[in-house]
Amino acid sequence: MIGHGFIALFLSLLFVAAAEAQSLKIADRKGAKSFTAEQLLASPLARNVTIAKDPVHGRSMTYRVIPLTELLKGLEAGPQDYVDFVATDKFSIGIPARLLLRPGNPAPHAFLAIENPAAPWPAMPDKGKETAAPFYLVWQDAKPGEISSEYWVYKLAAIEVADSPYTRWPSLDVAEDLPATHPARRGLDRYVALCISCHRFKGAGAGEQGPDLGQPMNPVDYFQPQALRTFLRSSKQVRDWPDRKMPSFNQEVMSDEDMEALIAWLTYKARR
Repeated sequence: MIGHGFIALFLSLLFVAAAEAQSLKIADRKGAKSFTAEQLLASPLARNVTIAKDPVHGRSMTYRVIPLTELLKGLEAGPQDYVDFVATDKFSIGIPARLLLRPGNPAPHAFLAIENPAAPWPAMPDKGKETAAPFYLVWQDAKPGEISSEYWVYKLAAIEVADSPYTRWPSLDVAEDLPATHPARRGLDRYVALCISCHRFKGAGAGEQGPDLGQPMNPVDYFQPQALRTFLRSSKQVRDWPDRKMPSFNQEVMSDEDMEALIAWLTYKARR
């Protein structure tokens, strides 16, 4: 359940009513708490952090933040568990709990950024007037490729402990007798890190922003091989449409080896 350390962290905060959209839910399997932006900004643990290269805004940004290790202190999560970060627009991504709840707080460091209404955040590029508010998961001191681009979750509404995607949706997995070196194994990991937040596969997953990649047809069955590679790297080079949400994936986010592994997994699943 939510531990005493987690509750004690916020004993000094004033609990006030706030609109649902401005509240953050934090839950494990035994209980849940909700905190407003006002409460979190008033925490003695809040401090300023500058992100030199914010991938959502495309520039340096300074935020008022609380370290995730402190915010989630007392949360009950096992070493194989994931923590789901759910946004107000139904974007949802599971992040391994081991990345967030590590003893000693080694890099990379995760923070919850909280918008101060007195100093609102700017609109996100190419998203009209939409901002990342009220809560945004940001990272610092990560090595290239260490943190998935999908782990920068904006418009955050809930943080919840959950089983791993492999446990929740076993149909995503590959056969036990598939060789350990087969690229489809790595491809499944890349799908979970980069794709499952928006795309289900034959109904498995929680993503709602993009089409199902397994039904009625698998992308390997209707894309020419090179067109699929171009689409995965930068979808707008193949087709574009109003309100397109699929981002581009540069080499730092998805290497050529990662891409080939993802295609290997899609091909493997298409033949089963």
